[in-house]
Formats: sequence, structure tokens, C-alpha cells
Amino acid sequence: TFPKKPWRIVQSHWFQSIWWVNDGISVAIDEEPFKKNVIARREPHSFFVTDIMKSFLHQFHLYTFTKVQRGSKTSDLLDEFLAEAAAAAFADSKLLFYNPSFKRDDPHLLERCKQR
Repeated sequence: TFPKKPWRIVQSHWFQSIWWVNDGISVAIDEEPFKKNVIARREPHSFFVTDIMKSFLHQFHLYTFTKVQRGSKTSDLLDEFLAEAAAAAFADSKLLFYNPSFKRDDPHLLERCKQR
């Protein structure tokens, strides 16, 4: 399924443009390098069917990933997440995503990542 692909990419440490934050409960993407080094890869080394970042992000949203907005009203857990992200000085080009079933140390939870 789709969620397994980004999980394997972030686990691989081959790409500097995607990484775990908050002890592996969320993922950050540096958009421009990610588009260039991951999304735009061509056969036979492509990861995804699309080479358009907007389509990739659409898939994230279809699988219930939440884009974490800085300065938004959130739960206490996400407030802690935002505080840590702000402390890491994320630039505008960095995207932060959360899905309760997408965690670094719990690959078995990926089965719960279902399309809306």
C-alpha cells in the first residue's frame, strides 16, 4: 500500500529530505529536495507512480495524514509536536505530517493506514 513506501524511504536514511521528528511519531519533508531526489525519480528507480509533488501530497491526505500547521489550535499532543518543530527552526519549505498509524518504531500499524 502507499503508506509503506514513504515509511521505507524515511527508514532508509538514504535521503536527507525526509526524516522522523518527535521520537518517530511524525515525519518532516523538505519539499524542494524531496521533489528533486524522490518524487522526480524515473524508472527503473522510481518510488511512486507520480512525479508531481501535489499528487504525492494528495495521496498523503487520502491516507489520513494531517499536515501540521504552525500556530494552529490543536490537541495537547500536537501542541507539544509544534513546540518541538518550532525549536528545530523549520523553514517554510518544510512540511510536517502526522498520522497515528505512521510511526518509526511500529511498522505493524501501517496496516491501519486506510484510504478515506
